[in-house]
Order: sequence, then structure tokens, then C-alpha cells
Amino acid sequence: MQELEFKKSAVDLTDLALGIVVLGITVSVGATILINVRDTSTVNSTPWNLSDKAATGIAEYGNWFKIIVIVGVAAVVLSLIFMAFGRGSGQVSTY
Repeated sequence: MQELEFKKSAVDLTDLALGIVVLGITVSVGATILINVRDTSTVNSTPWNLSDKAATGIAEYGNWFKIIVIVGVAAVVLSLIFMAFGRGSGQVSTY
């Protein structure tokens, strides 16, 4: 019987995709918890102030989330370009 050989992909995108999904879920759950704490606390108490500032910070992070994804995809594209055109051996071409 002949064994099947699987080619290794140039860049594995599963780590990037999994990281983005986990990051999105974590931020969403964290924002929900902070909003619930803020809404159940007395206004201008310590828990209310802390959760309000933290919720504002997470909202700012949400504004940057698209940029973080774009930078991650750009890093993958650049790594593909460097892998395709790079020599890899460290030797200077004599053309």
C-alpha cells in the first residue's frame, strides 16, 4: 500500500484565526460582565467608577480590533512573500 504524503502548508493560518476568535470572545464576555457590574452598582461608588472606566477602555480596544486583524493578515502576507522570494540559505546570489 502506498502512504499518502501531505504537503505542509507555507503558512498555517489556524493560529491567527484561533487567536482572533479567542480575543473577540474574551473582549465580548469581559465587556458584558463590566456593564453588568456597572449597572448593578451605585453611581459614583468605587465599583461603579472602576467598571465604568474599564468598560470605556474595552470600548476603545474594540475600536482598534479591525486594525489588529489587518496587521495580522498583513504579517501573514509578508511572510508568504518573504518565503517565496527569499533565498533562505544566507548566501549572496552570483547572477
